[in-house]
Amino acid sequence: MNHNSWWFEPPSKRLALWRDFRQSLDTDNITELCNTVIEWWQHAPLVNITIDPVDSTNWPTPWEMLHQGDFCENSLSLGMAYTIYYANPKIKNELLFVTNEKKSFQQLCAKIDDNYLLNYERGMISNFTEIDDISVSYSVNINKIVQ
Repeated sequence: MNHNSWWFEPPSKRLALWRDFRQSLDTDNITELCNTVIEWWQHAPLVNITIDPVDSTNWPTPWEMLHQGDFCENSLSLGMAYTIYYANPKIKNELLFVTNEKKSFQQLCAKIDDNYLLNYERGMISNFTEIDDISVSYSVNINKIVQ
C-alpha cells in the first residue's frame, strides 16, 4: 500500500500502519530518518487548522490525530515529531513555532537532533543553523508533550 492511499483507510487501519511504519524506521541515520518521516507525512490530507501551534496543552496525542484523520500544516510537524519520538525517544526532538518575516512565514516545525528542521520547507529537511532571518517564539521538547 502506498503512502497516498493509506490516509483514507479506517482509523484502526491508519493506527496499525503508523505503528508498522515507526517500527520499520532506521533511527541510526538521522538524515535518512528525517527524510523518510517527511516523505510519509507529506501525503496526509490537509484541512485549514487542526491545532493551535503555540498551545501545546491542547495538542492531541498521535493516536487521536491519526484516528481523527484531519491534519493542517502545523499538525504535520507534530505528527513528524511524534513519529520520531516513538521510533526512538533518545533522539533530541523539539517543536518550534518559527517566523521568517522576509518570507511572510509562520509555522510549527520539528527540530531534530539540534540541526534538522522538518516542515519549514514542504517535503524537505532544512538545516536550522543555516536559515537566515528566522525567529523562534515558542518551543517545547517532545518529552513534555508525551507525558
